[in-house]
Amino acid sequence: MPRIPITGSLLTDLLTAARTDRAGIIHVAVVIETSNTILLLHQGDGDDFSPHRWDLPAGSVLPPRDQLDDAIGHAVTRAAGYHVAEITGYLGRHDDTVGDTNRRTFGFTVTITDPARMHRDARRGHQWLLTWRNPLRFPDGTTSLARHLINTALHRRGAYPQPEPGIAGALRAGAAGLYPLEAACELLISTHWLYRDDFTRFIRTGTSLTDSVTELAEIDWQAAITARDAGQLPCSGGENRTLRLAASIAAGIPVDLHQALSGLDETSINLIVRAARHANGQRPADC
Repeated sequence: MPRIPITGSLLTDLLTAARTDRAGIIHVAVVIETSNTILLLHQGDGDDFSPHRWDLPAGSVLPPRDQLDDAIGHAVTRAAGYHVAEITGYLGRHDDTVGDTNRRTFGFTVTITDPARMHRDARRGHQWLLTWRNPLRFPDGTTSLARHLINTALHRRGAYPQPEPGIAGALRAGAAGLYPLEAACELLISTHWLYRDDFTRFIRTGTSLTDSVTELAEIDWQAAITARDAGQLPCSGGENRTLRLAASIAAGIPVDLHQALSGLDETSINLIVRAARHANGQRPADC
């Protein structure tokens, strides 16, 4: 079904109908839209049929006080660290069962207060999936909204959203509290660099001196750029630009902005804008 504007008593009516239909679990799946992309959260390795389990921010209506708008707001803030600016549309619903309990999932679209601000969580990966300006539609039957949106994008994109690299959590932990370093690490986590053995040799690992348990990692930015200049890290033009911008943000290594910012695609530009905003200290908590 096409998107329906949120008007009048729609949210109340949907919730009432779900309870009348004896839905024991009432769930929301939230599409955060910005710059023709939607936010996906990494849910683990999945199985043979879903090798990289990505999902939308989601949550349940908690009786007796929660309403649908409460569940939407909680899902976006808890899972993604953002704050809802407006609930912009209703996408429809699908029903399934959890054990012996009927579950109804409603799909909604929202905008957030500042989409350029980055959110990191060492426990949960995320990426923005390009929707190619396709109108969002809710799937028929019991297909999850997230799976439908991912498959639709895949049909045009030709590549499955990949899991985050295993080193991502340690890099985030090692950079925590240093805005430019956080921003630069997050920028690389969103690229292919951390999947390359010839690059990860420039990453040092260890454990926290505080608890001797938390895994930490840091990138030797200067060594990586030196290797790139020496031709030891062959890559595409876009990958080269992203690496150099990240190294400049993290370690102050000079970069030619005229060359680095030209020829970037929309996804890369959005990632770099978020990195620049975060390096300036703009965090979700400031919203």
